[in-house]
Amino acid sequence: MTNQVLKLLKVNSESLNADTVKQLSAKIIDNRQLFSNDILAKVFLLSANVASNQANINQIYDFAQSGLSVNSRDKKIKLSLLLKLAEVYVARKQYQQLLILIQTAVNNSEYSRNIKHQLLLLSYRSVAFAMLGKHQQALSDLQQVERGISKSELTEHIELLTILSMVYHHLGDYQTSLTMQLKILKLRFEMGQVANLDKTYLYLGYAYFYLQRFDDAYNAFWQSKKHADNKQAPISAAYASKGLGITLLTQQQLPAAIESLEQAITIFKHNDMLDEQIETMVALVKAKLDQQQTSEGYTLLNQVLVLLDGKDISLQFAGFYRMVAEMHLAQDNYPSAYLWREKHSKVLITKLHDMKKSLTLGYGLSHLSSGPKAIVEPIEESRKLAVKLAQSSELSSSFVEKYQKQRSIIISLSALVCLLIMTLLGFFLSLRARRINLAYEEIEKPSYAMAGPMQTKFDYQLAFKKARKFQYPLSIAYLVVENWQELAFHFNNKRINEVTKDISSLINGQLTAFDYAGLLNQGEYLLIFEHLSSEEAKMKVDKLVQALNSRAFANLGSFSIAMKYSISTPGYKDIDPYLFLAHIAESVNIKQVNQSRVP
Repeated sequence: MTNQVLKLLKVNSESLNADTVKQLSAKIIDNRQLFSNDILAKVFLLSANVASNQANINQIYDFAQSGLSVNSRDKKIKLSLLLKLAEVYVARKQYQQLLILIQTAVNNSEYSRNIKHQLLLLSYRSVAFAMLGKHQQALSDLQQVERGISKSELTEHIELLTILSMVYHHLGDYQTSLTMQLKILKLRFEMGQVANLDKTYLYLGYAYFYLQRFDDAYNAFWQSKKHADNKQAPISAAYASKGLGITLLTQQQLPAAIESLEQAITIFKHNDMLDEQIETMVALVKAKLDQQQTSEGYTLLNQVLVLLDGKDISLQFAGFYRMVAEMHLAQDNYPSAYLWREKHSKVLITKLHDMKKSLTLGYGLSHLSSGPKAIVEPIEESRKLAVKLAQSSELSSSFVEKYQKQRSIIISLSALVCLLIMTLLGFFLSLRARRINLAYEEIEKPSYAMAGPMQTKFDYQLAFKKARKFQYPLSIAYLVVENWQELAFHFNNKRINEVTKDISSLINGQLTAFDYAGLLNQGEYLLIFEHLSSEEAKMKVDKLVQALNSRAFANLGSFSIAMKYSISTPGYKDIDPYLFLAHIAESVNIKQVNQSRVP
């Protein structure tokens, strides 16, 4: 199990299999007394990474705290757990706690050795500085990120850019956030890091929404939900459903908005995500009231009040106070209606102040007083620097992608050449082995071995054409066992095969280097004599026929074979070799007939 933990740590955190990590961590934590603190911390880090992929903020916090509490000696793992805790603080908008956490880690020299972690710490600290109004410090950290990013691995740019884009989203600079998220989306596809596409599409959706591009926002949220469902991340899907619901509510598509919001509420409630549940319920109240479902809307409002327990809701959902005031007014509870309307007015003033601040920081309006102008410049420079980092990352990834493509092509071609060489070498070796085997077969071939009918006809045609082309003498002898039918009638196949072998051995014994012999049919043989005249060939065949006719076959008893033959030499006017062969066979039969007529 320890080896499995170490192996999983080498896998990209976005590509971790949730079920594998959960099963492994359950076994190890149940038997934690058998494992070292380092292994326990690594298991909690793996679990936090899986929770991060599924957007479960509560679980990330619990796993990160548990991992830090075991007091591992592995500084890299400890820092990774601190960064997971920073991710939680950003999601919960607890920027003061984020700054304290990151400042402690940055000041600790033992965490400053890894470039990747250095850049992540600086990025998180720039988030905290920006959200706390310390914009000059935020710019300084971004500049350090720019200087160090060239030393980092390219695959870490997505995480860095995602952190930085969130700064501008929370500052209200949605155009910069959108620009960076589009770059991040392109980077994910180019680098093949598509496991967490749901998160990128979710941030894109909110950027489009606040820029009032509602159709684009709907498409982005829909893509986010699709990818979350595909990777079986219900909380991430709930975030996307919440975005879809709010977008549909803005477009007055109330039934669809209610369905999406109710789906999100069910998941948030099941996972004890109170803040997200409250915000989604407020949006659902608005949809219910707009659809004239007043009683259901008021019931939800009262449930939200109980869940808030006196706490304030986020400024984005300040309309909640107006709806509560209207509810009390409809119920003739005028004092409560007045108090909630007053509360709503104060929140609107705060929200207006924040909007003016966002305009000042995000767009640098020149007509504002000199006070805000002092902080406009670093924010404007920070924004340009962040966009520059996104663009440089895109260019770098494009270059690396082209390099990787060229490298893969070179490797493929090299492999193909090697395969071709190996194939040729194998073919050469097999051909050589075949030649050696043929040579051995020629040496060890039994004396009775003879070419079959097909090979005989092929050798005959080849010899016929060669002789005609190069004009050298060629003699063809056609031998027939005259009493073959009688032999086949009296004896079985075994004896006939033995006789055939003896005949073949005698024929092969009379052949020289330029002579060929082969079987045409049972009892019929064809002899080819290259560079021999018919007289010379006739002498050899006469000798052979005498030997065959005088041969006594022990397995035939008193029975003996009778051979007859015909020899001829093709002329240059002969065109068809088979026609010539037919003439030879016919001459044998004519000869036999003439012999039978002699008294």
